[in-house]
Amino acid sequence: MIQRNQPLQPANKRSVRRCPFVASAEVTELRSGALLSARTSELSFGGCYVDAHSPFPDGTLVGLRILRDRGVFETKAKVVYCDPRFGMGLAFTEMTPEQRSLLEAWLAEIVSQLRTIS
Repeated sequence: MIQRNQPLQPANKRSVRRCPFVASAEVTELRSGALLSARTSELSFGGCYVDAHSPFPDGTLVGLRILRDRGVFETKAKVVYCDPRFGMGLAFTEMTPEQRSLLEAWLAEIVSQLRTIS
């Protein structure tokens, strides 16, 4: 039986596993231009989780920049879930081939590091 007053568990909605990934992030609401400085805590091919004290609400379209010593990843994304106290889950919506290559390189590096730790 589904209880309608219980929130959906965001982790169950993910189609791709996320990897731990801490980096500075800038999230810009596309409609208003409002800028939020934050940090990522997880990253995948399909999206990321951004830790933020005042995240944008569900459905907000944003521009995302993740800044790391090995480059800057930029894409458009959509807020797919929000916890007003902790942050928001973003799903990538538009990505250039160059940005996709950078993302793939970062994820390959993370997976390689995780394998050496295990």
